Amino acid sequence: MIKRQSNLFRAGLFFFATLLISCSAANIKIDKGAHLPPVIKLYKHASVPGGRPGMIDTGVYINRSDSVSILATGSINFCPHPACPSTYQNVTPDLGWPLIARIGDENSRYFRPIIRGYNSSNFSHHEGKLYLGYKTGGLKYNGEPLNPEYYMNDIGGFSVDIIIWANDDYIRIVDFLERQLAKKPKNKALQDELARFKTYKKYQMAELAAKKEAEKTQQEINKLQDKAVSASDQQQVQELEAKLTSLQATLSELDRMKQQLQQEQQKSEQLSQQLAEQEQREQLLLSKLSEGVKSPPVLLIAAPEHGTRTETKYVQLSGAVLDEKGLEQIDIYVNNRKLAPGAARGIRIAEGSYPRRQDIEQRIALQNGANSIKIHALDTDGLFIEKSITVHHISRRRNLWAVVVGINDYPNIRPLKYAVADAKAFYDLLVKRNQVPVENVFLLLNEQATLQNLRSTLGTRIKNKAGADDMVIIYFAGHGATERDMLSPDGDGLEKYMLPYGADSGDLYASALPMREVAHIFHRIRSERLVFVVDACYSGASGGRTVSITGMRANLSDRFLERLAGGKGKVIITASSANEVSVEKDELGHGVFTYYLVQGLRGPADTNADGLISVDEAYRYVSE
Repeated sequence: MIKRQSNLFRAGLFFFATLLISCSAANIKIDKGAHLPPVIKLYKHASVPGGRPGMIDTGVYINRSDSVSILATGSINFCPHPACPSTYQNVTPDLGWPLIARIGDENSRYFRPIIRGYNSSNFSHHEGKLYLGYKTGGLKYNGEPLNPEYYMNDIGGFSVDIIIWANDDYIRIVDFLERQLAKKPKNKALQDELARFKTYKKYQMAELAAKKEAEKTQQEINKLQDKAVSASDQQQVQELEAKLTSLQATLSELDRMKQQLQQEQQKSEQLSQQLAEQEQREQLLLSKLSEGVKSPPVLLIAAPEHGTRTETKYVQLSGAVLDEKGLEQIDIYVNNRKLAPGAARGIRIAEGSYPRRQDIEQRIALQNGANSIKIHALDTDGLFIEKSITVHHISRRRNLWAVVVGINDYPNIRPLKYAVADAKAFYDLLVKRNQVPVENVFLLLNEQATLQNLRSTLGTRIKNKAGADDMVIIYFAGHGATERDMLSPDGDGLEKYMLPYGADSGDLYASALPMREVAHIFHRIRSERLVFVVDACYSGASGGRTVSITGMRANLSDRFLERLAGGKGKVIITASSANEVSVEKDELGHGVFTYYLVQGLRGPADTNADGLISVDEAYRYVSE
């Protein structure tokens, strides 16, 4: 048996180890007094000496949005005796132990092993002070040791560099790490971190090149469409649009690959965390069982099911916990972040009361991608149970295409005041609030919204880009008009038109877009989810977004709206029925319909608070 050294000798070893590690060189070399490179927001060197139990406050505060690298070198001798196994001597961080990190104070339950260096994906759901330490034997849930005496003979330590990057400019990060590695070519921590960032740099450079080429192609298309295009020009436009579609597909694939890389890294982190938690559970359970055979609580999760995939921003967590002796505490963690007591209203246990049953009803906000939901229940005997499920929030944003049209400055007919403001508000709702990619939304204002551009954008560009599973939204704010047509299929002897820029009320057939052609365009678009929002009217009444044609009577049939909505998945939302007026209000600075539609779609129309606004909810809100 190997005997423990005396306290005096142990103190000498601890002092020597502390002195050794405090004098150890940092992995990153930044000249004294020099400013940090622009790519680095914060840099800190820390030491984790052997022989010191517990976590060390590094003085570094990590925000959830921070991108972090932790580089560690050095070694710890856990058994400084010739008879000890070699596996306990000169242990380095790249083995997956013993270096650990914790975000938050001693009440935090989030700690994890650190294997060389990690990026922000490891801390993306956490915020707080960064603590470092190492493990010898079992650990509590906050990373503190169960047996501090196990540390007394450890020798050596780790030299740790903490970097918070200023941004995700992987090109500059790789350049910085390459220069550092040139100074220390044998530094394994730098080698590993550089190799990881080079992978991200490869995707970033490919993405930047594709975006630049897509922007150049779009400019060439716009240039050709701005002039009167010949047959050869039209052919060139089609070729350029095919090229643009291919570039956008490349960008989507790069984005998918980048997300897959991040998910793999997150899975690796989650696995390390799960292994650490499993070890903690086993250690605590063994210590409790040694006091006598007792049963932990029983936990049932009724909903949602593990692996659920949803487009909603929230899910309802339902379940129950039962225990024979009584429940002391129940905690819910979402993506390893504990819900605050005020937020977890469905599981509050009054102080001093120990119910045998506690129902769980909790609304959980989801982030994009995989969301880990964990319930931890502790009884009065100190036994606990944990269960975790994963819910995937699916974003459909990249599969959404939109055409937004707004026309005020009609050169041949009465102008409007706020159609352009309406179109811009609807565009901002899509791009800024709902984060639909800019390249997926075509905004046509005033002179851009010619008849030719409308036909080209709706009938060619959207038709070519939108797939069957995609959603298409078409928004039009401008004038509407009607003219006599005895062949109208609507039974009222009238054809209805949307008036583009340059429309002539005396020659609607040649200068405007008839609704029968709009219906034909809708049938050409493959998407099974199409929404057509129209802030215009056709009655010819004064004061509205309509043009009065001499001798016309305002007695229109709504059947043309039924024709537009014909087919699977098509929805028409109009500012007015056929014989009503779509009005503008100076005090709103918008058309009344669009003003309240946009306001409702920002959140108030979500009456059932499920994170999604249905057509019925939008209709009810705007109608009221």
